[in-house]
Amino acid sequence: MSSNPRESEAIPVTDPERRATTVELVEATRALMLAVATTDLPVDDLVEATKSISGLADLLGTETRTRVLRTSFELPAQLRGAGEPWRTYGVNPFGIPLEIHFDGDTARATLVGDALLEGPPDHLHGGFSAHLMDCLLGSLVQGTGERAVTGTLDLRYLSRTPLDAPLDLHAEITGRSGRKIHAVGWIEHEGVRCVEATGLFITIDGVHA
Repeated sequence: MSSNPRESEAIPVTDPERRATTVELVEATRALMLAVATTDLPVDDLVEATKSISGLADLLGTETRTRVLRTSFELPAQLRGAGEPWRTYGVNPFGIPLEIHFDGDTARATLVGDALLEGPPDHLHGGFSAHLMDCLLGSLVQGTGERAVTGTLDLRYLSRTPLDAPLDLHAEITGRSGRKIHAVGWIEHEGVRCVEATGLFITIDGVHA
């Protein structure tokens, strides 16, 4: 790995060719992660696969940045204004990608969780539910143009959330008071709520999203 990793700003995510290529790389990485987690190949094949993956990691690590690429803070608000969806984690394989649709002070998304997100057998891990709610509520607030950070996020787990089935995610801003923005969200399956969330977001100057 390079001993002098470049700063994130050295290659702006606004470069359309690099962004498109990175999105494809991230999608391929997620497919690899799922394949690694669920493969049932013989041991000899796993040894060869490990060598190949290690070689790719070495190749990608020969020239690095200190952080992942980022989109501009203003993009979700611009997309909301244009009536277009905001796609999260396009350039970071660690997050759970969502296509978020805005409608005024509400937002929605859909998700089919796979084996990587499993907690209880055949069900979504509760920690990933929290991740999804924080991302959805936070993206809704960001989509209004507010620079804000999560102050609190409280979750209620009402029932197990199934994997390999369509989940509907919703968020709504319920109030504003000074620097405080209140929002609620929920995850449901076939109209039944599995998780409910209540979030408090604090507007702050100088936040770089």
